[in-house]
Amino acid sequence: MRRTWIVARFLTRDLFLSLSGVVPVAAAATFGLIAFEYGMDQAQFFTVAGLGTGTICLVTALLLAARANHAWFYPLLARLPRRGELLAAIVLSSMGITALLALSIALGNLAAGRLTLDMPSALWLLPTWFALWLLAGALALPLAALTSRGGSHLALWVLFAALLFANDQKSRLLSDGPEWAARLLTVVFWPVSTLLSRASAGVHDLSYSLTLLLTLAYGLLLFVLAAQLFHGKDLLWSE
Repeated sequence: MRRTWIVARFLTRDLFLSLSGVVPVAAAATFGLIAFEYGMDQAQFFTVAGLGTGTICLVTALLLAARANHAWFYPLLARLPRRGELLAAIVLSSMGITALLALSIALGNLAAGRLTLDMPSALWLLPTWFALWLLAGALALPLAALTSRGGSHLALWVLFAALLFANDQKSRLLSDGPEWAARLLTVVFWPVSTLLSRASAGVHDLSYSLTLLLTLAYGLLLFVLAAQLFHGKDLLWSE
């Protein structure tokens, strides 16, 4: 764990010493200004800001993976007993950066009077967003070229985009499309959608706990997939 923490700190510092570090900060600033333009209550904050910060976490993890996918990073990677420690460091670093950016967004909009939170119920943000960010950080790993084998990340990008598009057209699928496709989409997105809807409604029952665990399980499965792809991979860099 100590090695993972050290590598995470190194990745974070390296990211913000490069131009790539502007991307998550600019994304957070843009989201904080646009999404809160007309104000936001706690229920909206759970869902809208949850998805927004989850996207920032995904982008940040992709940037960190891209920074690690260079020949100059090999000496550090070679010193790790297990390659999975690098992947864990990427997830940890992306979640830490997202947490700082989310805190900045929340404090800035609270100070501007564009966000209202009720304590202590607002503290349910912590487990809800933790699971969401963990899923986003783990999702970025198999989508990155760092773990790709034979262009697997491109195939996963196509699948990811297709799922998002189909979910956006879910109402049309329910009315005109095959029933099995609509059911499949419901099953795939049910944990995250139910987790956010329950949290925003302030309902923390068995369904909330189940979807929280399923979201964490999604993240774990994606991390295991990325670790399997990365394990034993021949690392050949263009440099």
